[in-house]
Amino acid sequence: MQNMNTYLNEKNELPPRNLGVMDIFMISLIRVKELAEASVKSASKFVNYVIFISIFVALIVFGVPSASKIFSFGGFNNLFNNKMPAFSMTKEGKLQADERFEMNISNGTIIMDTDINSFVFGNFEREGLYIAIGAKNTKMIQITNIKDDSSYTEIYNYPNTMLFMEGFSNKDLTSMIPLFYVMLFIMFIIVAAYEAAKYLVIALVFAIVTRSLTNISKLPMTFTDAFRMCFYSQTISILLVNVNTAVGYIVGPIFISIIGIFITTVIIHKAMGPHMPDIDDILDKFHNDDDKQ
Repeated sequence: MQNMNTYLNEKNELPPRNLGVMDIFMISLIRVKELAEASVKSASKFVNYVIFISIFVALIVFGVPSASKIFSFGGFNNLFNNKMPAFSMTKEGKLQADERFEMNISNGTIIMDTDINSFVFGNFEREGLYIAIGAKNTKMIQITNIKDDSSYTEIYNYPNTMLFMEGFSNKDLTSMIPLFYVMLFIMFIIVAAYEAAKYLVIALVFAIVTRSLTNISKLPMTFTDAFRMCFYSQTISILLVNVNTAVGYIVGPIFISIIGIFITTVIIHKAMGPHMPDIDDILDKFHNDDDKQ
């Protein structure tokens, strides 16, 4: 019992250690038994770690595939002048094109259909981010649930008369290439923000479910400490799930998600393992309580 009290006193005054984001990343990957203690010591680095992970995931699922796609069609200049259908802006302020055009870049899609004046929710068949160019309007659109119109969000909506001058055609579009890179960057930030929010919510669920475990720990942990630990514990599953997505779902998304949940649960228990009280300590505590009575 005296050893347990000594241990608790030592843990109540944790020695300072300057953990960086990469330290936490490596602990989350290969030294998971240190995760619980790292979560207590790394409060000031948590936001940085969330940003790091969200950007890392956005690169895997959007940044790298987008760059690969742009390279595959020879850059935007080649795309606009050689691969897109011929189009032009009329005197009436409408865009006209020879045919419909659609190009997927990871989770984003550039779509042009001048048979439609302005894209609305019913014009899309799947979730994702869109740059949707109609005859009269150009929009950036986010759809998170194709069956729920409340998930439809217009990030921006500009009339084509504001974007394109009369006679605007394929060759003129090349002058707007910097704007398309800005649009892609905005889409990248949106993907990163979505990933951060998703994994923070999942970490909160894990923290609530495992609170009984962290409550009996010899390591003094607040709920916020447990929340950080649960976020860190997702690192391996986050990488596994998103690499699987990036390579085209070698494993089914539902099955890989189940695997990810299992891995995270195992890591949480491994992280808490070194800080769980021994059965003898628990029995000694009950014995001492009985003696006091």
